[in-house]
Amino acid sequence: MSILRRLHLNLRTTTRRRRLATASAALRQDTTVWTPAPLSEVEHAAESLFHIAIDVSDAPDHAASHTLAGQYLQLRLPDALKPSFLAIASPPKLAAARGVFEFLVKSVAGSTAEALCALKRGDVVELSQVMGNGFNIDRIHPPKNFGTVLVFATGSGISPIRSLIESGFDAAKRSDVRLYYGARNLQRMAYQDRFKDWESSGVKIVPVLSQPDESWTGESGYVQAAFSREKQISDPLATGAVLCGQKQMTEEVTSILVAAGVSADKILKNF
Repeated sequence: MSILRRLHLNLRTTTRRRRLATASAALRQDTTVWTPAPLSEVEHAAESLFHIAIDVSDAPDHAASHTLAGQYLQLRLPDALKPSFLAIASPPKLAAARGVFEFLVKSVAGSTAEALCALKRGDVVELSQVMGNGFNIDRIHPPKNFGTVLVFATGSGISPIRSLIESGFDAAKRSDVRLYYGARNLQRMAYQDRFKDWESSGVKIVPVLSQPDESWTGESGYVQAAFSREKQISDPLATGAVLCGQKQMTEEVTSILVAAGVSADKILKNF
């Protein structure tokens, strides 16, 4: 067989494989089940952040599929190029009781999220099935064995943390539960109206501002630095952690915890 003929056959084989791979990828994408649902709330939650509530009461099986804090789904709009992945901010019991999913969405210019935040009550979007394993809280149970739980969130990463806190993970039965919550300033810190209820459930909140104004007297800088300064891990083997937010934060906090003796298996993430 001539060299040219072999090259021609190899090219045809490569092209065929690429077409099969593309068709296979398209088939996998087509397995997503999209459920139309109307928006019931669109409100400012903080600077650049929006509280979005979506009515899934007409899709009870869809609502029932949200079973764990930390789960997420895809949301798409008719005119958007691609769907957006969103962590569910509301606890599963809210979907079960009222047929509602709530989200904390950061509006980013040119994104599906920005288009979503510009919608109004009654506008219809499409939701994928609920996905992900959520936060595996069983790994830090029972509370008597894991008295310390350290929770870390930055920006819109507080969204699934809200779901976790309001789902309940026996915080009141633990001796030390702290939430280190980072934002640029107070204007960008969502859910401040919920802090009192969260603290009454047993969660101590430590706000950390990276660019505070002169009146701020609390923790400043980045979350990982604030935690490193006070750390206070009395028993690493009885300590668990939950992380969600900016990648550098999660990586550096994980390193600090592991170096302090906390088992990597007890550091929970939802992705």
